[in-house]
Amino acid sequence: MKLEKLKQELPETPDFIHEMIIKEVDRQVHTERKIVPLKRRTTRMSRSVSKAAAAVAVCVLATATLAYAGTGLYHMYMEKQGKYGVNTALKGSDIQSLPKQIAEVKVQADYIPESMDWRDQYHLEYKDTPCHGGFSFWTVLMDEGDLDQVNTDLGVEESEKTMFGEHEGVYLKYAGEEEFNQRMYLMFPEEYRVLVVSIGNDVTKEEAYKVAERLRLEGTDQMVDTEGLSTWSDYATPGEVSVAAPSFEVKANKLTIHQPGEVFALSALCEDTDGNDIQTSDISVTLDDVQIADDLSLLAGEDIPEEWKDAVGSDGKLVQNELSYIKKGDGINTLDKVVKTEMQNQKLVLTTATYTNTGDAELRHILYNGSILFVDEKDGKYQVYNAECAAGDGYDFIRGSSSAARQEMVYYSVSEDYGNGGNYISGLKPGESVEIKMGWIVNEKDLSHMYLNLAGDGAYYEISDMVLETGLVDIRK
Repeated sequence: MKLEKLKQELPETPDFIHEMIIKEVDRQVHTERKIVPLKRRTTRMSRSVSKAAAAVAVCVLATATLAYAGTGLYHMYMEKQGKYGVNTALKGSDIQSLPKQIAEVKVQADYIPESMDWRDQYHLEYKDTPCHGGFSFWTVLMDEGDLDQVNTDLGVEESEKTMFGEHEGVYLKYAGEEEFNQRMYLMFPEEYRVLVVSIGNDVTKEEAYKVAERLRLEGTDQMVDTEGLSTWSDYATPGEVSVAAPSFEVKANKLTIHQPGEVFALSALCEDTDGNDIQTSDISVTLDDVQIADDLSLLAGEDIPEEWKDAVGSDGKLVQNELSYIKKGDGINTLDKVVKTEMQNQKLVLTTATYTNTGDAELRHILYNGSILFVDEKDGKYQVYNAECAAGDGYDFIRGSSSAARQEMVYYSVSEDYGNGGNYISGLKPGESVEIKMGWIVNEKDLSHMYLNLAGDGAYYEISDMVLETGLVDIRK
């Protein structure tokens, strides 16, 4: 599997496996932009980043700074390839080799639109639509050997090489309806870096330029080792990455299927009363109830996720999801093409589960995370089912218009102001229980494939190791 095929928000359209990995990487590693974030602790991950996501994590590290002489000796080179391909490369004199350690940098914007604010040091977003669009930043290093290394972007409908303030850069706009449909590469040779900026379709080109012209990389006091950090060469021409392939099927006798009402154990991350991070098996869970609705009335009086509000029509019902059947283009001379469309009803799936401390010690800040896996049982195997990634006669994949139809845990009733997000049970004493509601919006045709993953890793596109250890709950309707 090539790292190049895992680049976040690639303009080319992926095949079955690629599409699911990209969605997971996009969710876990970089933006987490379409849901109320399931946040992470500062000392450990609140959700297990998938093996595929770990492979691309090197591309999104914000790394460090060292003064660089001769800024004007280095330039960006841009060249069109066919109708929709764009090559970008670094040109100039030999780049010095990186020292063993350099200082980290922070992205600073001297111009921020009035309606925007920082979500964290990597994301600048509109205040009224958090976790949607805006700007997303990361850096790659400039090391010896990076000159003339060409990065190729596909499916580009508009491109320009220009100066953004004092820094040379390239602007790209991709064809299609992706949420992040613009990108910039800005050269900061004085900081040994190329700044990569992903830009949402909610940002105009003019506003993007205003922000980019006043971006800075500001050094910090923290030093990091440069060995193993991503460079422009890694980004532009990645080699083979040794990554275990996601598991999309398993023999039926290897996967435990629980029924609603059945009690089973979890391996959960939490803290003990001394504040130590621990992993415990002293948590049990049982699924008490599954409710299906064509509106959000089951959540009356509760906090409704922002993206779900757009999924409700004037009649109070969930709007239909428009499915586009797409023939894939090569991204150089042809673009993806919609060959037909279909409307699909959406349903709210709301589950109620009880978590219990079965041990003899109090547990605090207990991480929980539920997700839906669409699975078929066939020929003695459980196989992951993903309608949007399935190819058919005359089309390569299907894409839905709804931002609400998701398999990750979007709505959850229990949270605490802890870590980086809230999907935690604040504490359970021995024998104590808590009831948690979790919700998803799914296409009606997928109700007959639904299984609930309460293992805690949030996996929704693969049968993960934690799923094999814990099992799934049959919630098919």
